[in-house]
Amino acid sequence: MLKTQTSYASLLELNGEPVIRTYTAEIKNVVVKGKKVEHSTVVMFFTLQFLGTTEEGNLRYKSSIQRRFFLDDKNRAIFKPSKAQKLALNVAKLNDELILEISKNYKLIGIINVEEVQKKWRKLKGVLQESFTNLQTIIGDFDWQMKTENIQKIYRNDNFYNFFFSNFFYQEFNTEKSLEHKKILSNGIHNLDVPILEQKTITQQDLLFQNITISTSAELDTIDKLFPLEKMNVFLGDLLVTKGSKHSLNFNYDGFYKVKPRIGLITEGHLTYSFSIKDIYTKSTTINFNLEKDE
Repeated sequence: MLKTQTSYASLLELNGEPVIRTYTAEIKNVVVKGKKVEHSTVVMFFTLQFLGTTEEGNLRYKSSIQRRFFLDDKNRAIFKPSKAQKLALNVAKLNDELILEISKNYKLIGIINVEEVQKKWRKLKGVLQESFTNLQTIIGDFDWQMKTENIQKIYRNDNFYNFFFSNFFYQEFNTEKSLEHKKILSNGIHNLDVPILEQKTITQQDLLFQNITISTSAELDTIDKLFPLEKMNVFLGDLLVTKGSKHSLNFNYDGFYKVKPRIGLITEGHLTYSFSIKDIYTKSTTINFNLEKDE
């Protein structure tokens, strides 16, 4: 499913079959502050089904999560989650059934069943208030996120959806220039959202162009008006042992997609990015997903 425009430019077409596809995904976060290390890894099993188009000509997909669970720091399933993990799993149920609006380039625009998700939150909120104590701040945060004017932004900037919906179909790949897009890394440093500029390039392909690898890299978008430089300096300054000392912030971002262009499918994706100040603070995130089967 490839169209060649010149000897050096090409478009990848997206598969539009209305079938159910099964995926596994893993999202891992590791935060290191001095000698303290915090791990959080969640595994998801979910399906994705193309439902057709919207009135505006965008694509509609149904995402259904069958199962999710946490792993410990040795990648073993956690059968007795902690109180915080139980809370996270309960809140994550809001995403069990989503109707997604996707651009023709395969970029998430937002969710269509907003009212259904908000209704689930109102019901869950009552359950959480009965089951957990001292959650007013957390509940207040979710109340804000679930407001109609905020909910779409929350999903559009979600780190997993931002990577999974790759935004490179029907866009020109050129040997002389990478695809470049602005993105947000939610909670990139602590709870701060960090703008980046991401580049994607075809780095491997077989002779018949049946299997390709698209690599992705990024740099901090420090000139973006949303770049939280002041808040970042305050947070990192609080971590420094010697006040007023200067340290450099390092940012790394490296990932790839495995793609079958002739059937228009991504079969595998991997991304790792990190923010670090040597010996003081590191936050790294790893996202993996695999296409398991079509039904």
